[in-house]
Amino acid sequence: MLRLSLVVIMLLCRKGPQASGNLDWLRNTTVQAHIVEIFNQIDDIDIVIGNQDPKDQMDQIDHLIRSGGSNASGIFQWKRFRVYEQTFSKEEGCIGGRSSVITPVVTSTNVTEALEEDFEEVVKFIKWDRSFETFAKVWDQNQYQGYIVFANMTSFNKSMKCLLDPAATYFVVLDSEERFTRDQAWALFRSVWRSRGVFRLFLLDGFRIHTYDPFAKNGSSFGLLLELAEVGYRPTIPQGDFNGYPLRIDMFWSTYTVPAGNSTILFQGADAMVCDVFVETLNFTAIHLPPDKNNFGSLLPNGTFDGVIGRLMRHKSDVSFVGFFIKDYFSREIEFTSGVYTDELCCLVKKASRVPEYLLPITIFPPDLWGLLFLMGIVCSIVWIFLRTGIRMRAKTRLERYHLAELFNLTNTTRDAPLYRKMFQIGVDTYILLVSAPYRRFTRSGTERLFLFGFLLVSLIFVSMFQSGLSSIFVNPVYYKDITSLHQLDAAGIRIPVKYAGFMDDVFPANYSPMMESLRSKLVLQPTSQSLLSIVSKTTHLATVTRRATLGLDNAIYVSTKQLFMIPECPRLYNLAYVVGYHSVLLEQVNAVLLSMLNGGLINHWIAQMNYNVTLHHWEQIRNSQSSDFKVLTVIDMQFPFYLLVIGLIVSTAAFVAELIYFKFMN
Repeated sequence: MLRLSLVVIMLLCRKGPQASGNLDWLRNTTVQAHIVEIFNQIDDIDIVIGNQDPKDQMDQIDHLIRSGGSNASGIFQWKRFRVYEQTFSKEEGCIGGRSSVITPVVTSTNVTEALEEDFEEVVKFIKWDRSFETFAKVWDQNQYQGYIVFANMTSFNKSMKCLLDPAATYFVVLDSEERFTRDQAWALFRSVWRSRGVFRLFLLDGFRIHTYDPFAKNGSSFGLLLELAEVGYRPTIPQGDFNGYPLRIDMFWSTYTVPAGNSTILFQGADAMVCDVFVETLNFTAIHLPPDKNNFGSLLPNGTFDGVIGRLMRHKSDVSFVGFFIKDYFSREIEFTSGVYTDELCCLVKKASRVPEYLLPITIFPPDLWGLLFLMGIVCSIVWIFLRTGIRMRAKTRLERYHLAELFNLTNTTRDAPLYRKMFQIGVDTYILLVSAPYRRFTRSGTERLFLFGFLLVSLIFVSMFQSGLSSIFVNPVYYKDITSLHQLDAAGIRIPVKYAGFMDDVFPANYSPMMESLRSKLVLQPTSQSLLSIVSKTTHLATVTRRATLGLDNAIYVSTKQLFMIPECPRLYNLAYVVGYHSVLLEQVNAVLLSMLNGGLINHWIAQMNYNVTLHHWEQIRNSQSSDFKVLTVIDMQFPFYLLVIGLIVSTAAFVAELIYFKFMN
C-alpha cells in the first residue's frame, strides 16, 4: 500500500495551558477522530520537543503513545518514535535549505519503550560529530513518515522554510493564548503553499481544525480556507480536472522547443505539444513564464542556482517542459518526471576536404590494394620466368633451342639479347597484361598460355573494378579520411570548446580511462553568442559537442552540406525527462499523462514530425549540396590522364634523347 508522507508539527507556547500540560485538546473526541484520520498510515514519527521543559512535553507525548489506565486514548499507539531537543534555524537563515543541527535525545522513561532500539547509538554519534551532513542523513531517513515538533510560533516561522516538505502533512496546535484571525491563518497557509508547495497543513485553534485547499476556486482566484467538520474530509489533489488552476510553465529555446513566430514566451515543437496536451487534459490555465537567460541553470559560487533549476527551487515555477538529462545537477530541490526520450552527446569536427580531381583515379583502390597489385605483378613475373626456364631446360639439341624463339614468339632483338634483357622483357609483358593493355606477341607455348589464361582473368576483374570506380568517383564526391573515433580525436590534440558549463562534466566520464581523462582536459568553456558549430565548420583545429538530436533539426544543415562530421562514437547516452520541484504534488499527475502519451506513441510522432518539417525547410540547400544523378565531365575532371600523358611524353623524350646521344655521338 502506497504510504503518504506525513509530518506533524505541534506548536505550543512556553506559558500557555497546553504548554504547561493541559490535555483538554487531546481528550476531545472530535479532535481525536481527526488526528487518528490524519495519522492513520504513519508508523514512524520523529518528535522535536524544543527548548521547553522536557518533562511537560514528555507527559503529552506519553499521553499520545500509551493506552490503558487514565490515558486510554493511545492515539499513537503501536508506532515508533525518535526524539530531538530543538529545531531552530540560525538567525542568518537555513543551512543548505534546511534547519541547523538539532540534538537527538532519549530522556523519558515513559516513552523509551516506544523508541527505536538503535537510536541511542545514533544519538551518541550525532552529538560527537555535530555536523549538518550527519544530522541530515538521519533526519531524512524518516521523511516519508512523520514528525512532531513542539515549538512556539516564532520558532515555526524561522524553521518553516527548512522543515516543510511538499509531500508531507502538517498538524499545527496553536497555544490557547496565541489567537489567529481568519486573515492571518489564510496568509500563513498561502505563504506555506507558495514558498514550499505544502498544502496538507492543518491548524488546531482551540478545538477547531483549519486547513487550506489551494486547488479550490475562490471567486476569480484559487485557494480556500476550510474548517474540518466531518471526519474523513481532507484536501486532495484533483484527479483529472484542475478546474482552470494556473500552472506556471518554464520553457526556453532547446532541441524540441523553438519560438513560435516572434513570441518570446510561446514555443512550438515536440515539448510544446506535450505541454499543450497536458494543460488541456488536466484543465489547467497555462501561465508561460519569460525564458531565463541561463536556460537550464547551474550552481553559482554563493551556493544558489540560476535558470530553470533556480526557479523551481524557489517555487517561482511549477514545471518545466524542456528535456533535462537525468543526472546529478548538484541540487536536491528538483525532481524528474518519467523518462520521455533518449539522446546522445556527440563530438563534431570539420568535414575532411575533398580529394582533388587529379587524384581521384588513385582513390578508387585503397593504398594496400595498389601495393598488392604491384606485388602481384612482380610475383607473376617471377613465376613466368621459372616456367620459361623450365621449358628451355627441356630442349636437348641446338635446333630445339633455336625453335624456342618461335615458340615464345620473340622478336629478333629480344632473341639475341642478354639474359637480363629477356627477364626484364617478361616483367614488362606481365604488367602490360595486368592492366589489359594491347599485347601483340602472345606466346605459342601451351604451358605459358595456361598460366596467362588465369592471370588474364584476374586482370580482367581488377580492370573492370577500376573502370566501374571511375564512373562513380566523378559523380559522388570523395573526401579524405575523417576522424571516426574518440581515440583519433584524442590523438589529434585539438581543443573542444563548449557553450554550456554542464557539458564540462556531462560529455566525457571522469576516472573512466586515460583517454577520457585526456579528452576532458581538452574541454574549454567558451560562452559565446555565435554558433560553435559555425565556428568549428571553418577550422580543423577545433571540435565541439552537441546533442545528436539537434543534427536532425536546427543543425541538420551543417551535416547535410558536408560542413561538419559527427564522430560515430558518442561518449554519453542520456535519458531525458521534464523537471518539477522536489516532492511536487503535481508529479503524479504529470507522470500519468506523460505515460499515456508515450504508450500512444505521440511524443515520438511529434519528434518525427519536427524532423520532417526541418528537412522540408532546408530542402533547397540540401538538394543543391547533394550530387546529381548525372555529371558532365570537363577537362578539370580529366586532369589525371593528361598528367599521365605529359609524364609519359617527358620520359619518352628523355629516353629518345639519351639513345640518340649514345648511339650517334658516343659510338
